[in-house]
Amino acid sequence: MRYIIIGAGAVGASLAAEFELAGIDYLLVGRGAQLSHLQQHGLSFRRPSGTRIVPLKLTDQAGLRLRHGDVLVLTVKTQDAEETSAALAVLPLEGGGLGADLPIVTLQNGLATERIAARRFANVYGASILVPAIYTETGRVKVLSGPQLALVTVGRFPSGRDAVSAQIVADLTRANSLAEEREDIQRWKAAKLLRNVKNVLELFASAPEELEQAGRAMVAEAEQALRAAGYDPARNEERRVSIAEWKVLRDEEEPTGQSTWQSFVRGARSEVDFLNGEIVLLGRLHGVATPWNHAAQRLAAELAARGGAPGEIELSTLIAQARADEANGEATGAGAATRATE
Repeated sequence: MRYIIIGAGAVGASLAAEFELAGIDYLLVGRGAQLSHLQQHGLSFRRPSGTRIVPLKLTDQAGLRLRHGDVLVLTVKTQDAEETSAALAVLPLEGGGLGADLPIVTLQNGLATERIAARRFANVYGASILVPAIYTETGRVKVLSGPQLALVTVGRFPSGRDAVSAQIVADLTRANSLAEEREDIQRWKAAKLLRNVKNVLELFASAPEELEQAGRAMVAEAEQALRAAGYDPARNEERRVSIAEWKVLRDEEEPTGQSTWQSFVRGARSEVDFLNGEIVLLGRLHGVATPWNHAAQRLAAELAARGGAPGEIELSTLIAQARADEANGEATGAGAATRATE
């Protein structure tokens, strides 16, 4: 089994580095300046134990040659999953067949990527990953968690497990992650989304009390919308692997943020439409008001459209907009449902 890791960002490069160190067969597919730097200099991989240069097996998509027995591991952000998975699906396999015949593992935040992949791939394996990987500088990734790199939950989409998911978990465990199989992967993806809706708050300048207030409101909306849509988010105590010793360290010298913050720092496309926007969508479909997530989504979109940076907008602006939406019922599931019957 060879893992084809598509996307050389924070998650993809981190997994590739651990696969390299563990002697697991893989190939990392990258592009642009990041690929060029990694090919020439290797990955500067910072962990709690120190920084090392890890040489990686690399290619670009044009040079990718797939074969039977490969497992595709999609680590691009959700907003890039449609284009990337469509291209992978039609790549020829050595000996006959197409990329769509291979298993594909989806590591994205949110709930959309599995459905995107399942349009073209018969064997989709959803994965929920908790990894504090930071990528804001070409050629450099920092993951200050330990002793393992990440917590990973894997299962067939929409449900189930099999020999492939078992092998993926075994290899992830060998590659220094706390990994487990679950038959109910969508519950674990939903649970991760409850954490991720707060990522957007790192884009705003705020006081601690404002941050806590907005975070509570956004998570409460998200849980209500998810449950209305039929999701039962998993709880940490349901894990079958012990996470008691797994820690995330704070970098006092170089403070950084979550994946959404990193995208804005690098000037990359934003995933907010598939995090807070997913909650807004579920709210509209199932009659749940989501003014806080809607306000966050709109303001983040405005910031991205003008090429803005984290900290340019006060969180008080989001709070005021969310409260105004609450008061007049605009942009909420309840309001949309009412208007649809008029």
